[in-house]
Amino acid sequence: MAEILDEIEVKNNRKSFSKFSFINSIITLALVVYLISNIPKTIKASDGLPQTPMIIVIATQLFCVTGLILMILSITKKEPSNWFKWIGAILNIVLFFTIVGSLIA
Repeated sequence: MAEILDEIEVKNNRKSFSKFSFINSIITLALVVYLISNIPKTIKASDGLPQTPMIIVIATQLFCVTGLILMILSITKKEPSNWFKWIGAILNIVLFFTIVGSLIA
């Protein structure tokens, strides 16, 4: 007869995925700005386009994908809502569409 009648629901107070998603979006933003800033203003036909380091391109794509994964984990784990969770989510989505759009174009 010793049953627990009132179960206490434990709230999730961890914010680790939200913080990692926000940090990841800031790093991705810095990498995208670096890639865009390397594009010259005038391009001569004889010179061609300067090559960007492939490691930067791969790192940008990798950080973008991990940012999206961390954003999804922070939402599915029902972490508490705070400003860096939503700013990180919005930045990750905007950067993802920016990178996909630049790959398509």
